[in-house]
Amino acid sequence: MNEVKQYTGRDIIALSVAVDQMQGNLYVKASEATDTVRPNFHILLEGIKNNSLVADENHYAKADEIISYFEGLVFKAIQRSLSEFEHKIVDLIKADNITINGKDSRLPIAPSLPSMYRSNLKHDLWADKERSLRAVSAYVGTIGERIEIEGQVSMCRYIARSHSLLVAVVKDDKHIVKFFYDLHRSLKSNKDINEYLSEGSTVKFTATVKKQEVSKFSQCKETTVNRVTISE
Repeated sequence: MNEVKQYTGRDIIALSVAVDQMQGNLYVKASEATDTVRPNFHILLEGIKNNSLVADENHYAKADEIISYFEGLVFKAIQRSLSEFEHKIVDLIKADNITINGKDSRLPIAPSLPSMYRSNLKHDLWADKERSLRAVSAYVGTIGERIEIEGQVSMCRYIARSHSLLVAVVKDDKHIVKFFYDLHRSLKSNKDINEYLSEGSTVKFTATVKKQEVSKFSQCKETTVNRVTISE
């Protein structure tokens, strides 16, 4: 009887890094697959089954970064109960007996970790940037006013449940302006919008001031706008 091969969590994460790079640093869910783009999870399983997927030392080095990062997040959360998702990450990281036969519940989370790691690093950088603006950020415009704004895109995050982008723009290097951009209603292609709103780019747009408040997370004054029209 053939012995079933077992993998450690580090092995599976390294192989997931390899898949992520094959996909162009992109995590594709099963629901997002097309005729030409396959889900990362399916590529991972197929590659393991037919031995066509190999993780090299660079993939393992990145896997170690990912593991170290998420171990740190779990450690920070030690004073509270872990969420179900956090428990799954812990189980995966510590695993030394994963097989691809059957339905190992630790497997499906692995392909998403490289993308999640990148996203979290960006969020951490933006959080640091926000904290640095506490003393200088002021409100922009007045509530209800239609204004034109120009600034640098400092954060742009895709919100899957609403198919929209959460965007933070810093005006004059100090004033924080945020808005949601609905990709369903966009007159531009999503590719063009991602280029206009790429982090680090300068964007000019017209919008209506919706609210002004001190963020409970960053303690910065920030302005939220809506009805956003991006200038060419």
